This record gives sequence, structure tokens and C-alpha cells, in this order.
Amino acid sequence: MPITPHDSSGTTFSFAGTTYTVTSITYSITDNATTDQIDVSHLGQTAGQTVLTLARPLKGSAGDTGKEVTIEYLATSGGPIAQGANGTLSIAGGVSLNVGATCKSSSITLTVNDAVRGSAAFQVP
Repeated sequence: MPITPHDSSGTTFSFAGTTYTVTSITYSITDNATTDQIDVSHLGQTAGQTVLTLARPLKGSAGDTGKEVTIEYLATSGGPIAQGANGTLSIAGGVSLNVGATCKSSSITLTVNDAVRGSAAFQVP
């Protein structure tokens, strides 16, 4: 029988002094320095032709680090985490992180016969 990989049980999460009962954490790192191209292929091209591209004319935001932590959590009373809120984000367990962060987006989901659930995305350095 195959061995089940560690499932991150025991991982904790807090932001701005509040500890959340987290059900999922995603830590994403995107390279902002890449030279992404815009795909300008068109229907007049035939099978086998090279994809047509142009360099992106706009630069990314200087404040965007490309690093983001997204959490899904069981919510308590109150609304979602305030967009733009700043504080220390701490994760211990499956991933360890302790940095200043800004809440980029947040939502609360209310469903019949289910717990109140929240979701939030944080920009981290």
C-alpha cells in the first residue's frame, strides 16, 4: 500500500493578530520579471504556422512582488477581512512564513446547511 504524503495537518495561520481556522493555504510565486508576450495569432493563420506575438507595451506594478498567499477559512461573526488591511501574516506547519502582508481581496460565503466560509488573498514581499 502506498504511503500517504503529509497532509499539512497542524498548520496554523494568523494575520494582524487574529488566528484563523484555515481549511486551505496556497502560496504562489510568479516571476514579475518575465518578458511575457501578447499572443496576436489570428484566424488567417494555417495549421503549423508559428504563434504570432508582440512584446507587452505596459510594465507591471512596481509594488507587485509576484508573491501571494491565498487562504480558505471557517469564518466567525463579522464580515470579510478588510481589503487593504496590513499586518503580520504568520504560517507555521506545512509552510513557514512570518512577514508583513496586505489583504488584496477577501470574501465571505454564506450557504444553507454549511459553516460560514471565508477566502482572502494577501500580497507578501
